[in-house]
Amino acid sequence: MRAIIKSVATVSLSASLLLSPALAAAETSGGLSWSVTPYIWATGTKLDLEFREANVGGELAFRDALDVIDAAFMLHVEGGRGHWSAFGDLTYVKMSDTTQRPLLTVDSENKQVFFDAALAYWPGGEGSPLSVFGGVRYTGMDDQFRFSLNGSELAARRSDDDYVDALFGVRYRFDLSKRWSLMTHADLSFGDSEGTYLLRADFAYTVGKREQNRILIGYQHKEAEFKSGDLRTDFTFSGPQVGFNFRF
Repeated sequence: MRAIIKSVATVSLSASLLLSPALAAAETSGGLSWSVTPYIWATGTKLDLEFREANVGGELAFRDALDVIDAAFMLHVEGGRGHWSAFGDLTYVKMSDTTQRPLLTVDSENKQVFFDAALAYWPGGEGSPLSVFGGVRYTGMDDQFRFSLNGSELAARRSDDDYVDALFGVRYRFDLSKRWSLMTHADLSFGDSEGTYLLRADFAYTVGKREQNRILIGYQHKEAEFKSGDLRTDFTFSGPQVGFNFRF
C-alpha cells in the first residue's frame, strides 16, 4: 500500500509541475473556476484472469459487490480559466472474493488505485461544450490470488505493480434545455499496461440558486488489461453511476 501511495504522489507531483504553467496563466487572466464531483459507480465487474494460459475468470454483479467491496472512493476535481483547464480523477477500490470454477477455486484480494491527471483545451472557452485533453493515467494494482484444487493449494500469486500510461480523450456536452444536458466522455490510454479505454455518458440537471451545480445520472464502461509474469488480468467495469457536481 505504501508503494501505491508513493507512486500516486509521484505522478501527482509530476502532473502538477506539468500543468502549473497553464493554471498560472489562467489565474493571471482573471482567476480560476473550479469543479468538484464526488460520485459512486454501481459497476458490474468481469475479470478475465489467465493463469499459465488457463482462463479462470468470473463475473461480479453490483448486488454481489456489496458483499465483497471493503472500501471505495471516487472523486473528480478540475480547475481552469480561458481556454485551459486541468483535472485529476481518483478511484480507490478494495475487495475480496472466492470464485469457484469447474476445476479450481480462486481466492482473491484486490486493491486498485486509478488516477488520471490531464490538461484540457476548450476551443470555445472553458465551460463550452467541447474539450480535448491529454495527460497521464496511473494504475496501482495489488492483487493476490490463491489457486486450490479439492481443498489443496496449488499455487499463490501476487501482482503488486504500477502502470503509467499516456492518456488522450475528448468530452462533449449536448445542451438539451435550460437545465438539462447530456455530458459525454471518451478516452484511451496506453504504455505500461496492455491498454485501457473508458466511455461515459451522464444526464446532468442544473440546480442551485445560481444554477451552477449539477446532479449527474449516467452510465460508464471501462476496460483495462494488465500483464505480470504468468498472470494476465483483463478487467471490464460497466454500470450506472450517480454524482453531484459542485461548481464555483
